[in-house]
Amino acid sequence: MARWDEILSLPVQNPSTMEFASCDLVWSKIQGPCENLDRLALIPFHRVNDFVRGESNNKDCPTRFHVKARRRYTKMPCKPKVDGILEYIL
Repeated sequence: MARWDEILSLPVQNPSTMEFASCDLVWSKIQGPCENLDRLALIPFHRVNDFVRGESNNKDCPTRFHVKARRRYTKMPCKPKVDGILEYIL
């Protein structure tokens, strides 16, 4: 949990520009797994789309992002039945 404490102690950065990129943030080095250093910067969740647009519009090195979605299944021995129809719980 020491790593989470270190991550959550980082300052939240909220650049004043509409769109911003990684060069506009101050990156902190945090000890990662296998003795590697991870570079992290905390931004508010509502500004993530501004960051993605700013990184994508970088003329020197445009970045592409894609969102991964996955389903989480509950650990149950069998699926519950409701009126003869299987009910899937996501």
